[in-house]
Amino acid sequence: MRPAVNIILALSILSAASIAAGWVLSYSLIPERRHPQLLRPLITWSVKGLLVPLAIWALMNLGLSWNLQPFMPQVQAAQNNGGAWFPEYLRALAVGFFVISTYWTSVTLSWFLIEAGAGAEGHARAQFKALCLTCFIAMIVPALVLWFFGGWPLFGLAGIAMLAPMAGYGSNVLQLKKAPPIYARAIARMKFGKYSEAEMEIIQELEKCEDDFDGWLMLAGLYANQFNDLAEAEKTILEICAHPKTTPSQLSIALHQLANWHLQRGGNPAAARRALQLICTRLPGSHLAHMAQLRINQLPASVKELRQQQSGAPIPLPALGDSIDQAPPIESGLQRHEAAEAANACVETLSRDPNNTSARERLARLFAEHLDQPDLGIQQANLLLDLPDQPEARRAEWLSLIAAWHIRYRHDTNAAREMLERLVREFPQTPQALAARRRLQLMDAETRSRAAGQ
Repeated sequence: MRPAVNIILALSILSAASIAAGWVLSYSLIPERRHPQLLRPLITWSVKGLLVPLAIWALMNLGLSWNLQPFMPQVQAAQNNGGAWFPEYLRALAVGFFVISTYWTSVTLSWFLIEAGAGAEGHARAQFKALCLTCFIAMIVPALVLWFFGGWPLFGLAGIAMLAPMAGYGSNVLQLKKAPPIYARAIARMKFGKYSEAEMEIIQELEKCEDDFDGWLMLAGLYANQFNDLAEAEKTILEICAHPKTTPSQLSIALHQLANWHLQRGGNPAAARRALQLICTRLPGSHLAHMAQLRINQLPASVKELRQQQSGAPIPLPALGDSIDQAPPIESGLQRHEAAEAANACVETLSRDPNNTSARERLARLFAEHLDQPDLGIQQANLLLDLPDQPEARRAEWLSLIAAWHIRYRHDTNAAREMLERLVREFPQTPQALAARRRLQLMDAETRSRAAGQ
């Protein structure tokens, strides 16, 4: 009984290994992109070539009636003797399963090897034919030995011995991994100012790997920065974004770079806004779309505003000093109509991004120092103080600015004193607090002097 069990287990394991080898080696011969298309035909073939013959074999040896006796003599003899026939039946079933599975695997490997060879082209096809011929020569003798000693039941196993090496090594020949493109030569050409040669180097590398994101982005940068051809650069970026293998992060990088080129090279905020809006359209609700929208809100509204940003805003000096009420305003050369236009631009920027501190501070200074509306300027400065997560140095500067405007434009020393005392109390270690202490001492001295004179 025990030897029979061992034989049944061994044949079952060999049969399962044969089927697994047929599946794995068949998949390895087909490109990965075709694996989903391969699944259903292979399942259908497994049912027809494995399960149906095995079911027929099981029924043929079961002994369905007196006229339809078991096909295997051992099972038939055991049933006729009235003894335990089921172990013999299982052994016959295991032998049939082994023969069916090995024949199925041999046919499957032959099918996929023929299909893979027909689909190969050029050098890969020649190499695949040479591999198959080499494996045939090397394995024909072992296969014939198996067939000679085992007969037709081992013919399928002999076929596996000859075909498995072809399928195992064939995947390496048919599906060679392409080496990644190397742009060192193109970079060297760009460093020496040979931009046309650099363009050719990049294109040659892209011909080896047409879906390389870095190469296409480098080519677009060459068009934008060296050839000053923003139209061609934008066309290249849009082709990158349309490629199915481009990831969302790569799409965001490419379009942000295109927006940079439109701002820096073309001076066109509207085109930059369109590029960033494409991120929001292609990736709605994502973090990348949110970041793009934040940048859209910070873009200048017009070409004039962009030029003002690029020319550099004047750096205001600390508001407090010994001669605070005589200090000249910043941008002293600004005419009133120019100040009004600048204030309108700041209002438009703040309508898109209310937390834009630089625009709000400039609006406050324009109101107080150029448009004779210090109350509106102080109101904007108070809004700055209400913004969360602002650095202490900036908040101290805004408090000192409010105090200066109370003294210089509104002549309200009491309101100025409140701001100065708040400045000393909340930010005692800042330079503005030191100036505020001096100013408070000066104001106290002036108050005592006036009292003594009276």
